[in-house]
Amino acid sequence: MKNLTQRIGMQGLAVAGLCLSLIGCAESFDTSFFEKDIKDPEFNIELAGLPIGYTTYTAKELFEEIGDDIEVGTTDDNGKSVVSFSYSQSLSAGENSDFVSVDDQTFEGDFQLLADAPIPGGSYEYGTFQLADDEIGASKDTILQKIQTLANIDSDLTAAEFSEGTLTINITTTTEAQTELNFKIPSLIRKDNGNPYNKDFLLKDHSIPANNVNTITVNLSNYEFDFTIDQLNPSQTNNGFNKIAVEIEAVIIFNDGDNISTSDELNYTISLANPKVKTAEGDFKDASFNVENQTFDLDFFKELGDGTINFENPTLKLSATSGYGFPVGLTLESIAATDGTTTTNLAITDASPAEDNIEPVVGGTGNYAIIDAAATNGETKTSNIILNNQNSNLADLLNAKPTQFNLNVTAGANPNRTNNANFFDVDNTLAVDVNVELPLYVTFKDLSFSPDPFEFDSEDISDNASSLSLRVGSRNSIPLKGIVTLEFVKNTGTEQAPVYEVVTYANADNVVTDFKESVNVINAAPIDAQGFSKYTLDNEGVLKEGSSIIEPSVAWLNLTKEQIAVMDEVTHIQAYITFDTVDSNNDGNPNPAKIQSTDQVRLDLAIKGDLKITTKDEDDNN
Repeated sequence: MKNLTQRIGMQGLAVAGLCLSLIGCAESFDTSFFEKDIKDPEFNIELAGLPIGYTTYTAKELFEEIGDDIEVGTTDDNGKSVVSFSYSQSLSAGENSDFVSVDDQTFEGDFQLLADAPIPGGSYEYGTFQLADDEIGASKDTILQKIQTLANIDSDLTAAEFSEGTLTINITTTTEAQTELNFKIPSLIRKDNGNPYNKDFLLKDHSIPANNVNTITVNLSNYEFDFTIDQLNPSQTNNGFNKIAVEIEAVIIFNDGDNISTSDELNYTISLANPKVKTAEGDFKDASFNVENQTFDLDFFKELGDGTINFENPTLKLSATSGYGFPVGLTLESIAATDGTTTTNLAITDASPAEDNIEPVVGGTGNYAIIDAAATNGETKTSNIILNNQNSNLADLLNAKPTQFNLNVTAGANPNRTNNANFFDVDNTLAVDVNVELPLYVTFKDLSFSPDPFEFDSEDISDNASSLSLRVGSRNSIPLKGIVTLEFVKNTGTEQAPVYEVVTYANADNVVTDFKESVNVINAAPIDAQGFSKYTLDNEGVLKEGSSIIEPSVAWLNLTKEQIAVMDEVTHIQAYITFDTVDSNNDGNPNPAKIQSTDQVRLDLAIKGDLKITTKDEDDNN
């Protein structure tokens, strides 16, 4: 904003009035109220009064006055810079460390050690030399192979690594004979050497009881699971999921007097306690995924007051960067805007283009915004989802002047997908940047701006002026028409903490009235076929269409004697600019206009009037 003013005291006003009378104008005099940059105004006889100063706003600066909750920037439109509002928020994945989880659980297995052994049936006391070497060795008769299945899990896991948790093996036997076991879990692979879990157990050693071991606990963080082994005999196959393969080889050594039976059993339990998944692979199906919801205020619309604004081409862009090895589907229909009374939900009107990462829910209602999966662990993939007038009712949400925008989304893995090869790592991240961009290709009605109040030096005007007129001129290259309302106010606070009150006066009917006046002085610049202004305002403040100069629009405020009487109270002038788009066809449908960042409006102020000039001697005698 450029704001140039002149400060002139009462004697200066008198001299100025005399000078103006010499060039054929009525005695005119100056006061000053724009107090930014101070510079002598350029005198122009066409003003028909003494120029006070001028202020120039670019369209971008005007809209920056509206509120602090929006970022006013620009967007490119076929090489031209259009003013754009934008709101930004970030969503992140919530607590998803348990996205893949395995419950505490226990697997059990048993087999009859001696059912097929070459010994008499039933129960009896073993006698020496009943069997060669008094033992039954590791043979098909004493090998247990079993495939266990994880319980209470919705995913089809093929592999996993745990950061915490334990696996406890407990073995018991009903025979009194010494039992030597080799316990293998081919599905549990040691990280440091890549070998399957393998542990020897000794049970019922009567000679050295301390050697007997029937329970052992291992730390899961030292291992990783292969859940694909679905068969061990006659050969191992890896076509399964959620499977844990167990293989036990047993050697039974008999001592004289051992009570044995062909029904003797070996029992084992494998218990998982507090397993915490660090990484996992498999098909995670449509597991729920946590995404934090956000709400942001749209105070900008509150600043509009009773005015309305309609955006022709708003966009909402979701830029999602994911390190997860599965696509995430966001359901969009719970995104909503509200004005505190009415809530409007987002509706997808066209989910057909595959390239926009929006697709309808198969077998259900609504639509997904698809966040693509990362290709490998440690990498990320960025997906862009753009909502606009072509695929949604986004304009309806924003044109309802909402005060809040609620980014409420639900998320799930593998939207509309089956037979998935996914991966998960607790260190994976998902970040979603949300940007609502509102290019000012718009229609307006009663859109009001209120720049900072302008200082007004009104000392001794009431006593010395018999008539005053304020000239308001405008040069406007913005394709909006406007009314300027000037409020004459006084600062009842301090310079550092001003409090402005409208000055009042008693009018000719003795009715107390607020001191403010409005002039219809801003003419809209015409627009071309693309909606852009045809006018430009050059550095010298000259309005042009091409090379042709466009004359300024001018209006006069003729102050009444009652208003002049209270001028000494005025310390500032508050200007309000109310803009509307133009309905060139008079059909009730204003023409949408594109507001360029280079579009400008300039207001010129000048004053003239009749001044009572008092000599120094007369003044000294009073």
